[in-house]
Formats: sequence, C-alpha cells, structure tokens
Amino acid sequence: MSGSKSKGCMKSAIIIFNLIVFLAGSAVLALGIFSLVSDYGAKQLSSVLGNDLYHDAAYVAIAAGAAITAISMCGCCGSIKESKCILGMYLVFMSFIFVVLLTAAVLIFIFLGQISKDAKVSMTSILTEQYGVDLDERADNRVVTDMWNFMQKQLQCCGVSGGANSTTSWAAYKLESKWYEQFSAGIPYVPDSCCRPEGDLELCTGMKTFSGPPGADVPLLPGTGRNPHMYDTGCYDEVVHYVQGHALIIGGGALVAVVIILFGIISGVCLCKRIRYDAFLS
Repeated sequence: MSGSKSKGCMKSAIIIFNLIVFLAGSAVLALGIFSLVSDYGAKQLSSVLGNDLYHDAAYVAIAAGAAITAISMCGCCGSIKESKCILGMYLVFMSFIFVVLLTAAVLIFIFLGQISKDAKVSMTSILTEQYGVDLDERADNRVVTDMWNFMQKQLQCCGVSGGANSTTSWAAYKLESKWYEQFSAGIPYVPDSCCRPEGDLELCTGMKTFSGPPGADVPLLPGTGRNPHMYDTGCYDEVVHYVQGHALIIGGGALVAVVIILFGIISGVCLCKRIRYDAFLS
C-alpha cells in the first residue's frame, strides 16, 4: 500500500513538474521569438555587429522552447499511463533538449564576452564598407543600411563611437566611408538618419554651411559649437547595452530551463525504475 502511495505521489510530482517544464519551454520560446521580432531584431543587429552568435542562439532558443513544450506533454502522458516506452522517449528527447539549451546558453555567454571586445571594430568596418553602397546589387548591404538608419533615428546617435569631437562618430562617414566617396560634390557629409526630426535637414547634412559639424574637421577647434540639427555621438554604447541586456535575459532563461529539465530527467528516471520494480514484483 505504501509502495502504491509512493508511486502515486511520484506520478503527481512528475505531472506537476512537467507543467512547470511546459511553462519554462513556453518562456524560452517567447524570448527567442521576441529577440527576432523586436525593433532591433537579432538578424538585423547581427548584420551591424558582424557577429551571428546572438542570431543563432535566438533560433536555438525557439527550436528548443517549442520542443520542450511538446515533450513535456509526452512526459505527462507517460506518467499517467505508466508507460515505460513513452517515458523512455521522453527521457531521450529531454536529454537532447538539455544539451541544446545548454549549448544556446553557452553561445549567449560567449557572445557577451566577444561583443564588448569586437563590436566596435566590426561596426566601424561594416559602416565604412557596406553602408549605402551597391544597395540594388547586394541584399546584405541593404539590410545593413536600413538597420543603421533605423538605429540612428531610434537611439539618436550618428556613426560608431565617441562624442562630437571623435573621428569615429559622425565624422566616420566623411573620413572613411565608401558611402561618402560616391558624392563627387563632397556633400552631404552625413546621412539623413543622423538628423534630428525637428532640425534643418540641409544644415544637418552639410548641404548648407554651418560653422561646426558636419563640415568642420575633427578634432574641432576650440570654441566650435555643436550642430543642434544633428546627432553627433556614436551608437556603440547604446547598441551594446541593448544587446547585452536582451542576451542576458535569453541566456538566463535558457539556464533556468536547463536546471528545470535536469530535475525532470532525474524524476523521470526514478519513475521508470519504480514502474520496472513494480512490474518485477507482480
């Protein structure tokens, strides 16, 4: 009698536990989807950062989350029916998902370690080489250009990094970019996406003369005023903070799911052993 009660408690615990696993899988799935469809999607950000780990980890999280939600239902059915076959399949698949999610979490934290070190170099290279160049022939350049424009408007920044006196913020366009080389007249100095919506577009881009950025050389001479019509600080810090925050959420969610799945696997193994033991006694 006590053995039957013990097994019944174990079955109930595994069913409840699999409902928790189902919720964890749904959360991982939602986080993965959010990272792809948010304003700064994983694909677009990867094109700007020059690093696909964030993008790849988002897809891994989506696949793993969807699989977890389906497999957790399998675990519930196996527990209710006391089917060793179903529970065996459940344990195999959950072990696989355990490895996949652990891989996703590792990818995320590798990405976090790389982004602060490599992002600035990659962003500078992508901006100077791909922004606004061969847009009809190269789809990747179109993605890069659209993302930079969107990002500069939303984050109110221009160029890669530094302030108004930096050669890698707004000045990167006229000093290094292939986009600027396309203009035989030497203007505009910066794209429209660097301009404040309430400002004068021509004073911002340099189509009209202004005694300061973007027509002035950097480093700026003492007493040179900032251009109120344009953004003059780089996007690096804002982009990195945004990506790090979202990557930590996805990575943390994956790790929590890994721990929950591990306990689910252990519980499933215990129930399988109990069913086998009861079958042996009968």
